[in-house]
Amino acid sequence: MTQKCMLLMFALPVIVALEVIPTPALAENSNHRKTLAVDVAIDGSTLALNNNNPADPANPVRGTTFTVTGKIFPGGTIPPGIVAFDPNQPGSIGTWVCTGVFVADASDIFSGKAKIAFHTNQIFMFSDDRNALFTEGLEGSVGTTTHRVVVGSTGAFEGLVGQERQETIGLNLNGKGLFDIHFTFALRENDFR
Repeated sequence: MTQKCMLLMFALPVIVALEVIPTPALAENSNHRKTLAVDVAIDGSTLALNNNNPADPANPVRGTTFTVTGKIFPGGTIPPGIVAFDPNQPGSIGTWVCTGVFVADASDIFSGKAKIAFHTNQIFMFSDDRNALFTEGLEGSVGTTTHRVVVGSTGAFEGLVGQERQETIGLNLNGKGLFDIHFTFALRENDFR
């Protein structure tokens, strides 16, 4: 067997395996809307702050920008409350990327005084950006539910838009003290395609 044939014989299964992209199952209701529920455990070690108060860089204030990532799990995986759920444990179905700005001081967010905490853009990558949902909107502190817009999608989700319900369900001790979040998507085909 030639070296080229050997290479093809071993490389082809790897290429095929890379193209098989697992995506979460979408349920469909009677209105032809698709629903999807996922949980996200934020990995605090990925948090990067650009604090607009250099005199107190550890205490973000309104206007501070940030980026952070986390792991996506099937809906209902992460229990609510203060938990020791490791974002890097097995069972993740994707990566979550979030960039945003504080709309309240961190002290007001963590004391419960500010119910709305951030304005963010989020990417839910179910393998990579070729299989993703993109959202924008407000986020709340623990116990607060917000509603966000799904502004775009790719791959298995291509052409879907809609709303996302975001519930901040707790704090994650193994995620370096950042939030655990539950998301419920209500998606439909984009009428302008």
